[in-house]
Amino acid sequence: MQELRTLSLDEAQRAVEAALAAARKVNKAICAVVVDHNGDILACARMDGLVGRYIKAAQRKAYTAAVFTRDTLGLRDWWKEKEAEGHQGPHDWNDPMLTTLPGGFAVVHGGQVVGGIGCSGGTFDVEGTRDVDFAESALGALGSGFSHRSGWG
Repeated sequence: MQELRTLSLDEAQRAVEAALAAARKVNKAICAVVVDHNGDILACARMDGLVGRYIKAAQRKAYTAAVFTRDTLGLRDWWKEKEAEGHQGPHDWNDPMLTTLPGGFAVVHGGQVVGGIGCSGGTFDVEGTRDVDFAESALGALGSGFSHRSGWG
């Protein structure tokens, strides 16, 4: 029997705070969402000045990474291959929560996906910060033994 593991509330809150701290360092407002292995929200925050669509984008990124067990950038690359084979697009996946926007990480511990991290609002700017950079900060706050899964390779 397989034992399913997931992130704890403490881990999720620590990851969200780390993403926000990284954003503060570059004077950027972001949203950060951490979900469990099923894609359900454990912790989230929207910094002042951002409209609600950013938290929804961060949630979709975290959800997608958790349920597809791959980072959203890896999923985007995979999807490009599928389009070349004639598939119609993510709207055909029958789940409106799915996205190929970068900034979603599948959180892995012990070889198993235990959750997802999604960051939004930090798209490339003059400081060079991107949503994936804030997701990296969030992941780093979880400590050793945690990693993310970029693709199928």
